[in-house]
Amino acid sequence: MKICSYILNTILVVGIIAYIIGIGIHSMDSITISTELDVKKLKSSDLVNFKENQVVEEKQDDLINIQDDVENSVEEEVSKYSQEKECITEEVSSPVEEEVSDVLETQIGSLSGYGPDCVGCSGFLASGLDVRSGNIYYSDSTYGSVRILAGDKSYPYGTIVRVKNSRLSEFIGIVLDRGGAVGFGKSHLFDLLYQTSSEALKNEVSYNTTFEILRYGY
Repeated sequence: MKICSYILNTILVVGIIAYIIGIGIHSMDSITISTELDVKKLKSSDLVNFKENQVVEEKQDDLINIQDDVENSVEEEVSKYSQEKECITEEVSSPVEEEVSDVLETQIGSLSGYGPDCVGCSGFLASGLDVRSGNIYYSDSTYGSVRILAGDKSYPYGTIVRVKNSRLSEFIGIVLDRGGAVGFGKSHLFDLLYQTSSEALKNEVSYNTTFEILRYGY
C-alpha cells in the first residue's frame, strides 16, 4: 500500500510540474507570436516609403537653400547693375568740362618803369596817346581799365598782357608805347607807365616776371 501511495504522489507531482511547464511555454509562445506580429506590421514597403520620404524632405531643403542663394545672387547683380547704370548716366549727363586757357603766349623777363616826364620823353606815346596829365590807364572795350605798357615792336598796339610775379599785384596791361631799351634782346621786356619818373624809380625793376599775352592788337 505504501508503494502504491508513493507512486501516485510521484505521478501527481510530475503532473503538476508538467502543467506548470506547459503554462510557461504557452505564455512564451504568445509573447513570441505577438512580437512577430508587431515586427511583421513593419513591412519592407513601409521602410522604403520612410526612406523615400526622408530623401524627399532632404531634397526639398536643398532646393529651398538653392532658391535662396539664387535670389540673393540675383538681388546683388541687380543692385550692382543699378549702381553702374547710375554712374554711367552721371558721366553721360555731366560732360567733362575742359579747361579753356585765354593765354596765347607766355614770356618771362624783367619789368621796368618810366614816367611821361622822363629824360627825352614828350608826354606823347608812340601810339599818339597824350599822357602828360598823368593818366596811366587806358579804357579797353573788352578788358576795361588797364595799365599802359611799352613793349617790343613785334606786339602791335592794343596787345593785352597779363603781368604776374612783379613787385606789384597781378594786373592787366595794354601795349601802347615803344622804348629804346624795351623789347626782345634789350634791357627789359616791358616798361610800365607811372605818373612820374620818381614814382617809377621807387618801384624799381621786377625780375623773373611772367607776361601772358591774351590778345594781339585791338
